[in-house]
Order: sequence, then structure tokens, then C-alpha cells
Amino acid sequence: MDWQTKRFVTVDDLWQSFVIHPKPDELVAYRGQPDISRRLHSSLDRILPRDMAYEARLAEEAAIIVKFCRLAEEFCDSIEKEYLQGPMPQDRIKALPILRHYGAPTRLLDWTHSRRVALYFASIYEHDKDGAVWWFNQKAFYDKVDYMWKEHGLNRYVALGNEVDLNDTAFNTNGPPWISPLGCKVQFPRIEAQQGFFTIAGRLGLEHGDLIANLLDKRQYGRIVVPALWKQKILDQLRNIGTHSKNLDYPGADFVGIDLTLDLRNKQEQRCC
Repeated sequence: MDWQTKRFVTVDDLWQSFVIHPKPDELVAYRGQPDISRRLHSSLDRILPRDMAYEARLAEEAAIIVKFCRLAEEFCDSIEKEYLQGPMPQDRIKALPILRHYGAPTRLLDWTHSRRVALYFASIYEHDKDGAVWWFNQKAFYDKVDYMWKEHGLNRYVALGNEVDLNDTAFNTNGPPWISPLGCKVQFPRIEAQQGFFTIAGRLGLEHGDLIANLLDKRQYGRIVVPALWKQKILDQLRNIGTHSKNLDYPGADFVGIDLTLDLRNKQEQRCC
């Protein structure tokens, strides 16, 4: 994964250039991570061991979806339940953002349209490590993804507005290695406050940074370093302009999703022992 890295000389340079007076650009996606060394893997892929048989990983993913649908039903409203119907939703792709919203491990990776939100998440944790804001040109990404469907021969459906149904290959053992943007059909206040959306990979274990870099020109993606020593000042400045945990509705009471993450992590640790 070779993403161009931008380093500012001072925290004030970063603040003025990235937050106060950013250069005009097209629609851009951002992701803030508190540890720059961490690659762009989904929450599910960060837990499941790489040497685990692919069929077994798919089975773990399916079990999480089934368990979430069963346990979370009591806490979900009618709109959410529409996407979680049955022991296994017919449209698993549309169900995944709901699982991710509540903290369950999924193959999705979170992004935002807001520079400030990304900078917040790059700064809020791990003040002993440099963080980073990852970004890519979203218009160019959409154009490349549209062309990619033709390369992989995925079908478009008139009933879906001539869109591809990602369920066709995502959960197959021999599915192609695509990547796609994915929104959440349920209007969660937190996702709206954070201006969030997701990327989803066609196979488990794929690094989203590599998939994005393979589609775009180098000038269309990159990352900005957030030094550890600057994080607290950045958080203070963000708070002064109204970007903070309460404003972003973060964190929330995502008990079911968090419990599923812990359950899966404990299960994998027991297997290693």
C-alpha cells in the first residue's frame, strides 16, 4: 500500500491548511485513524486470523449476522427490522451497515465526507502514537468502480435501478476482489452527524487501502500525518468550532455490537492457545 504522505511543519500549518482554508476540491472521502501504522482493514478482518480457512471465515461472518438479527431485534425500530428480517436477511449487504453502526465486526470500513470528523478520529485515541487522515477522490473512485463491475462481469438489475447486487458474489468462496462504496439506508443520527458512509470489499481479508490504490491514480488518494504531540491541541481546537464527542453522537450504547466483537475476539484467542 503506497499512499502519498503529507507532513505539516507545525500544528498551526495543519490546522490552517486542512481545516480553516482547505483548497477547493471535488467530493473527497476521509478516514481518521489514531495509529498511522495500522492498515485499512475492516473490523472483522482485524480479528479473524489470516491463516483461517476462507470457508470458516465466511461461516463466522454469517454467524455474526444471524446472532445480531436475533439479539438486536428488541432494540431496533421498524425501519431497522426491515433490513434484519429472518434468521439471515435476504439482502445481507444492506444489513451490514446496521451491524457496523452498532459496533459489530463486519467487512465494512468507515469513512466520512468531513475533514473535521476525520481529524477528530485521528486524534481522539492513542496520544503516544502518530495518527493519520486517509483520503481519496470519491468521484474518481465511483467512476472506476462502475468500470470495475464490467471487468468482473457482475449483473445489473432493472429492479435495483440498473445497479449491481453485491450479494451475488460477496459471500461466495470464489467471489472477485472488488471494492465498492456503501451507504446506510437507515437514517441514524450518528451517521448523519459524522457524515459517514462505508467501503465494502468483495472478499474477506482484503486491505481496503490496496483496493482503492489499485483503482485510482496516485494524485487521487493520500494521507496526512497527525503527530502524537499535536493531538490534544487539535482536539481542543475542534471543540472550539463545535466538533466533539457529544456533537458527533460518539460513542453510543452499542451493547450488542460490542459484545459480538468481544465474543469473536475471545473465541479466536482461545483457538490460538
